[in-house]
Amino acid sequence: MKIQNAIILSAALIGSAVIAQPVSASDRSVFAQRLTGDQARNACKSGDVMCAKKALRIVKKRYPKLRHSTTYLKRGANGHREYVVKMMSVDGHMVEVRVDARSGQVLGSRGY
Repeated sequence: MKIQNAIILSAALIGSAVIAQPVSASDRSVFAQRLTGDQARNACKSGDVMCAKKALRIVKKRYPKLRHSTTYLKRGANGHREYVVKMMSVDGHMVEVRVDARSGQVLGSRGY
């Protein structure tokens, strides 16, 4: 029985490797927009953007029942920097809130 399970698992892994597609140029551009931790920290220290904690406080004030998942700084479509704060609702839905990194204005949300 163990050998049969190992064969099934091997077939599933091989099948998923065949289905996997290479990363397209458009997918890479999404990650290229994200700033590294060092870049975000330097931008905050220089005063170019607010710190991530402040952006998180703004989002928590607007959506008090959501739990924080992750926050990162990225270059927005218009070239300005924005924080993306991902939150989790009580029922397990992911909510993504975008905050202008200079003004603190909530630019939009998805999933809520």
